[in-house]
Amino acid sequence: MTALTRSPLALTIALANIGLAMPALAQETTPPTENRVALEEIVVTATKRTTNLMDTPIAITVMNEAVLEQQGLANIKDIDKLVPNMDISIDSSQSAPVISMRGVRSTNITELGDPAVGLHLDGIYSPRPQGAMALMFDVERVEAQRGPQGTLFGRNSTVGNINIISKRPDPTEFDASVGLEVGRWNHQKVKGMINIPVTDTFALRGAFMQETRDSYLNGYYDPNQWDTRYLPEHVQNAPLYEGPENEKNLVQRARWWDGGADGVQQVVKADASDFYNNSDQYAVRLTGLWEPSADFSWMLSYELFKDTSAGSTDTINCDLAGKRILKDDDGNYLDADGNISATPVRGLQGCASVYGPGADAYTVNVSVPGMQDLEIQNVRSNLRWDFSDSVALVYNAGWAKQTRTQMSDQDRGVTDWDMSIFFRDATFVSQSHELQLQSTGNQRLDWITGVFLFEENNDMQGGWMNSMASADYWNQPDRTLASEAVFAQGTYDLTDRLHLTLGYRYTKDTKEDKGGRNMACNDSNPNRLNPEANGGVCFPAYDRETFLQLPEDYFWNPGIYTPTTNNEIKGEWDYHNYRLGLDYDLSDDTMLFAYVANGTKSGGIGDVVVQYEQDPETTEYPLDENGDRIVKTRHENTYEPEEVVTYEMGIKSDLFDNRLRLSATAFFSDYEDMQVATSKPLFVTYSFARDPQTGEETGEVDSNEFTVFQTDNIGTAEILGVELEFDWAITANDRLNGYVSFLDTEITSDFIQQWGFATTDLFEIPHDQSIDPANEALTVNLKGNELPASPRYSLNLNYSHTYDFDSGATLVPWVNVSWKDSAYFSIFNTEKHVGLFATETPEAFTDKREAITNVNLGVKYTAASEAWSVEGFVNNATDETEFYWGGSGDGLVRGPVSMPRFYGVRANYNF
Repeated sequence: MTALTRSPLALTIALANIGLAMPALAQETTPPTENRVALEEIVVTATKRTTNLMDTPIAITVMNEAVLEQQGLANIKDIDKLVPNMDISIDSSQSAPVISMRGVRSTNITELGDPAVGLHLDGIYSPRPQGAMALMFDVERVEAQRGPQGTLFGRNSTVGNINIISKRPDPTEFDASVGLEVGRWNHQKVKGMINIPVTDTFALRGAFMQETRDSYLNGYYDPNQWDTRYLPEHVQNAPLYEGPENEKNLVQRARWWDGGADGVQQVVKADASDFYNNSDQYAVRLTGLWEPSADFSWMLSYELFKDTSAGSTDTINCDLAGKRILKDDDGNYLDADGNISATPVRGLQGCASVYGPGADAYTVNVSVPGMQDLEIQNVRSNLRWDFSDSVALVYNAGWAKQTRTQMSDQDRGVTDWDMSIFFRDATFVSQSHELQLQSTGNQRLDWITGVFLFEENNDMQGGWMNSMASADYWNQPDRTLASEAVFAQGTYDLTDRLHLTLGYRYTKDTKEDKGGRNMACNDSNPNRLNPEANGGVCFPAYDRETFLQLPEDYFWNPGIYTPTTNNEIKGEWDYHNYRLGLDYDLSDDTMLFAYVANGTKSGGIGDVVVQYEQDPETTEYPLDENGDRIVKTRHENTYEPEEVVTYEMGIKSDLFDNRLRLSATAFFSDYEDMQVATSKPLFVTYSFARDPQTGEETGEVDSNEFTVFQTDNIGTAEILGVELEFDWAITANDRLNGYVSFLDTEITSDFIQQWGFATTDLFEIPHDQSIDPANEALTVNLKGNELPASPRYSLNLNYSHTYDFDSGATLVPWVNVSWKDSAYFSIFNTEKHVGLFATETPEAFTDKREAITNVNLGVKYTAASEAWSVEGFVNNATDETEFYWGGSGDGLVRGPVSMPRFYGVRANYNF
């Protein structure tokens, strides 16, 4: 990758030259006319003090409530198209976004992982990624800061930070509004706000939003799959299928357990109102503000978010599926009827052959209906006391509780195996406290210092079911995180135009698992809850008749399982963050800035891998006095923090009498100890094999090797990028804004890894060989690969024109165009390793995401009094299909899919 072999010096020099030319360009403008308008000033709190956006030496994108509403952005997962070098995908199994910024992300979204991009609500850290799914409503603005923010924002702001700032109560006047939005798929959104000045010094503000929408998927329930216990009775009793043999779906043809003796049943169309990818959520917030004097204010808020939708699911990338060639187990080509063919035939594994005629990327066939009950409660307190003319005390405190019960189909009717995942009252409770002292007024030294304390207590209960063979349960009742930090940052005016910024933060993190167990239920484990059930075994493997008699919540009870691992483990890390920056005012309208800073993502703990004592004669595992297996060998999995050091240079300028606003940055990041969630062999233990009859050693060596899914530090990468943002009031009636960005990423260290993307199909091997750590044919060096979710180029343009009527009313048509270059779903970059694969069609299993263009448009009418407005809109006007994730064990590239063309009308009324 040639771009990364060059120093970013040339880019930064070119950027500086642009900056030096800007003041001259501004001086050459013609005198202002009545038609010219200045852009409004934008206030941000990116440095934990109120500053002008154009005077803040950080790359920041700011979105106010009007922008969020116009683009139909309901939560954080939707804003990535508006922020340079930001990419957001979705993990449907966890109902969580995976946020990438400037090439850095975290795919460990469990209670063990930490995000790479910090999320803050009114300046208070939000630890769980599901918090980004909560509705954004009654918002003052959203600030997306790019680059390390470790000195001021601390926890896991490795490459950036997102801060959602809600509107404050106003003690000076009454205000209220209500809005309604209706659209395709029975979409309905209602929101409202009321601001009540109770006294001259105290005000209350209440706000709410509710959204419902039917699923946009073409969903079916299939009574022919193994586990039908959750299906409605009319689906379980669906009539036999009597149509053409070649129109059966794949699962129906694979009903091997009864040989098809009883025929197969018809699939049943699901009710779209409660099927996957629907919406049924609401949020409310009550905020009080007390300002007894100009020197003291205290804001306290309570917020509740509730999501009772069916959750999201993955679908098949039909274009890639259609490129596959069907073979039997001996490698012979097959035709459409399953007969051996002399020549390869493509397209036999497209969506139509999997799900039936007419199937497309929005078709899903399941046996487990989606269910989700996600509740997030937040209490936030912001207190400020200016106790002198030059110093203020700020205390921010927050409490959050997330509870999630969820169930979802994981095979989606694609494979013979019937799999599902569930979470049972998984509860995450956190609290944070930050005490600051900061300077106020106009001083030569502006400074801020403080202490930060954070604690999270997690009770994670959930499991994975392979409905034909086994179930696993994760019983983690007490996983805790404690973080302590002290920080200080100051900006000193070396001259009237040159300013020096120094910042430092020390952090200590502790993560611990108390009483955690991974547990198993299969036909070799006893039923500990009811020894007489199922013949004394926990799981009636391959006995479908007995299996279907089990209660729906049978596998939700940890009492039936046998512990397989004891996950009690503790890890401690401390690390240092710094910032050194200079900014220079070339003129009153133009600023140059440069800095070097680092960001750190915390280290972590993982599940403990153990080897148990085993009786050589009976092959049974003896139990201790607590009924747990006796541990022979124990491996504790911890990983170290990762660090991103960024060198950045930028310029911000207001031109043409403040009608054109430009911000440009060039950056180079050194990414060290990169954390990657991956499967790998951990260790090998050797013992002498024993004769099963006599129990005596045979002299042969018996080895045990463990392969687990874990997060590990794998090496280094380099990242080079350029970002240009602009906002141009072309005339009093025309506005154009957006960005252009460039990103170049490369893994620069040796990263020896077992292949882990569509392995069975790319290498044409059985599943057991695909996960065998001794299979050297699967070993690959990923050095030189690009980082996932890192499109080289991206572009966003938003244009609007205002028509003014004599009555004072306005009509504003607008259009937004977003384009992102191709990128990779995974770290494997399949097209760069084609020589490794056995398949004739590696392009059918690629992990490359094609370039995507998205167009949103609309027109808004606002009454002369500005009391009401109505707007028609179309999102994804060109009806593009975009996948947010990719890859699976069955080789089909599938993942959460974007919403098709969506249109509707919204109206707002201000009282």
